[in-house]
Amino acid sequence: MIRVGVLRGGTSNEFEVSIKSGGNILASLPKDSYSAVDIFIARDGTWNIGGIPRRMEDIPLHIDVAFNALHGDYGEDGKISRALEELKIPYTGSEAVPSSLALNKNISREILKKAGIKVPPGVAIEDYRESLAGGDRAGKVRELALKIFSTIPPPWILKPARGGSSINTKVAKTFKELISALYELFDYGGDLVVEQYIRGKEVSSGVIDGFRREKHYPLMPVEVRNKKDIFDHIKKQSPDLTCPSFMSREEKDSVSELAVRAHNVLGLRDWSVSDFIVTSRGIYLLEINNNPKCAPCSIMAKSLEAVGSNIGELADHLIKLALNRK
Repeated sequence: MIRVGVLRGGTSNEFEVSIKSGGNILASLPKDSYSAVDIFIARDGTWNIGGIPRRMEDIPLHIDVAFNALHGDYGEDGKISRALEELKIPYTGSEAVPSSLALNKNISREILKKAGIKVPPGVAIEDYRESLAGGDRAGKVRELALKIFSTIPPPWILKPARGGSSINTKVAKTFKELISALYELFDYGGDLVVEQYIRGKEVSSGVIDGFRREKHYPLMPVEVRNKKDIFDHIKKQSPDLTCPSFMSREEKDSVSELAVRAHNVLGLRDWSVSDFIVTSRGIYLLEINNNPKCAPCSIMAKSLEAVGSNIGELADHLIKLALNRK
């Protein structure tokens, strides 16, 4: 019996999301093929198996392959990939460098733009919190807001350059709201991306490598039926998703093609989910998730269901991909 260590929890602000993803993987693993091992990583970074703290270096004694169900920093920024490689444990998902590129929205935006993939007009803000420490905080934030105002028309969407699940994402419709959002987000970090807020159909499209005899299998796009400004991390716990979506066949094909292109441009492996806004002016790629969520209500679960699959079949497929690389 193959021992599959499902890594969940972690040190990022996506801890709760990861708990649900990992829990669904543990429940969905085919029991006739795999022995599931729950590897819980606490918020302080402590590794646990069955509630017992373990050294990370001892994990190879307990598992044959790792299913990475961690999200955000550490889980999707390449750190866990490097750690598992050093421990010589096969693992699901992308390697360290592509993971790091995909998680950083400012870097991935530039890579995707150079590849001819349309992204919203935006401004990268890096290491800005440190510059605010030198005094005249109000003046510096206003100066930055003026730069954004003169570069991108309102409304704006502001989000941390690293991380996912729309945590700490803000929409600003006026100059006053822009300044307020900048103040609030700088409390969480100095690296941000500010983009023009584009209205349209919110759509996500998954890609699975080597699935159903296709090199890159595009899952059916999922439309988010979202009435508010942001499909935030609260709404993502009980989302209103439609699959098949209400897009035209041409739009669906274009979204799927772009998802596969983005997956390849960033050098991702095994699987990914790309988020888009579909408008009359074109399709904009918002961001790409190199380690998609797998909770029962997730976009991945919904799109798998639409093609007659499920999380259990996905997990089995990804584990086999990882073991074949050993």
